Amino acid sequence: MDPVLGVLIVAGVALLLAMVCLVAFVKSRRRNELGPAPPAQAEAGAATPAAPAPSSSPSQEDKPEAGPQEPMHRFQVVSSKEIKQCLFVILDWPGLDTNRRLARLLTEYNAHYDPQLGVYTIRDPRAGYKLTIANSSPPGTLPPIHEGDDQPTVQGVSILIHFINKRSVARNPDTLINITQAIAAIGGHILDAERNAVSNEEFEALRHQAQTMSR
Repeated sequence: MDPVLGVLIVAGVALLLAMVCLVAFVKSRRRNELGPAPPAQAEAGAATPAAPAPSSSPSQEDKPEAGPQEPMHRFQVVSSKEIKQCLFVILDWPGLDTNRRLARLLTEYNAHYDPQLGVYTIRDPRAGYKLTIANSSPPGTLPPIHEGDDQPTVQGVSILIHFINKRSVARNPDTLINITQAIAAIGGHILDAERNAVSNEEFEALRHQAQTMSR
């Protein structure tokens, strides 16, 4: 073989190997440069769910509802899938005397006793709603205290109004307020639906609300 030809063949092989190594080196370097990209994308993806965090604004949407309905809303209670206005009068010294005075008061308000339900009902056509006077203790039945002294002692009463008459109650709360305060005057304290004390100022807020609505 011609020595010059041999040298050219060896040089050609060496050049080919050098090009292969160069290509391999370039590919390896590109792979190293692209390698960190996926973790960066994963961090960005993990950060995106945190964006909805400021969406606490819906909880603030409930606040404006506590407006003019506040006084009546305090006396609401859910019972048997119905919303009712409810107040309690707990007698401080229950006994024969309080039974008699309560029976006399119910008679003055023309209360009707329902023996099947064990409650008294008071209707006031001017107010446009009906009051139900029940026992403050479960199961809520009252004895017919208007029949005489041989009846169990009443410890307290609950005063209920079906909430379907909400507008009538809001416009004419006097009947509700008067009967509640009259029973409390026998010797007791008034509680709301959650058994928190009710002040005279809160009843005045009810009257003021009614005057505002009637204007």
